[in-house]
Amino acid sequence: MPSSSNPPRIEVLPIELIHPHEEYDPQILLGITNSIRVEGVVHDPLLVETDNFMILDGTHRYWALMRLGCPSVPVALYDYRSDNVKIGCWYRCVDKKPDFDTSPFMQARVVPKEEGLAAVEARRAQFSIVFRDRSYVFDSKFNIFDAYRFLSFFEYGLSGRGHKLSYDTERDAMERLDSGEIGAILAPPPITKEEAIRAAITGRLFPKKSTRHIIPSRPMGLDIPLEWLRKGASSADSSLRELLAGGDFKKLSGGAIIDGRRYEEEVYIFEPRSFGGGFQRLRSP
Repeated sequence: MPSSSNPPRIEVLPIELIHPHEEYDPQILLGITNSIRVEGVVHDPLLVETDNFMILDGTHRYWALMRLGCPSVPVALYDYRSDNVKIGCWYRCVDKKPDFDTSPFMQARVVPKEEGLAAVEARRAQFSIVFRDRSYVFDSKFNIFDAYRFLSFFEYGLSGRGHKLSYDTERDAMERLDSGEIGAILAPPPITKEEAIRAAITGRLFPKKSTRHIIPSRPMGLDIPLEWLRKGASSADSSLRELLAGGDFKKLSGGAIIDGRRYEEEVYIFEPRSFGGGFQRLRSP
């Protein structure tokens, strides 16, 4: 991915302009809402595209601010038409191998492992269940919204059977599967940018963790007081300008690990000039 020379533009916008394209997890939302209320700050701006103000990252913070009655929201803005902004999938990682021989969900054909992955990548299948030696492919008339609803229903069924699911990038999920760390992967079809925008505009939202946006750079280290966001966007944006004028961004190349998470994109850490301790949570790749 080409290197970006600057962090994205950061500002405060009226919250009614912002559009999610994914649903939220009630438990995660409750935790984030309570955290923002208790701490009195929002950690880092939401990542939003410039044309329709669709959320690329930060859905739960958006809903939390809505619940807290904030009319304003901090955002970092990205050109969604740019080739530097890409869209990928979150693969569902299943902790142990499910017993599909007795599963009431099992209405799939068995194919070689790579064929199952290719079927979802080409959007010829609703989704595939991928094992180390084979795939189960769920075929039907393809519709991206129906595919993700079916996937969400299947996830719920596995959770009800005692399985633990986690989410990972396509590459990292396959590495975990091949190493035997997990028992299977639920591989969904990729969503296009146009389909994500359609969901945001129409309000027909995808389930949580449907898209994984790959961006050129990400701002971090910004704590925006909740009291600012309880005011109008113009007033809050003026306060944000003063905050940004009093500090600098430290650039980290892609691959940096912060709080245990590896970021593929460049990361720009905001440091107030009066703050001499550095950003203690990060380490270089």
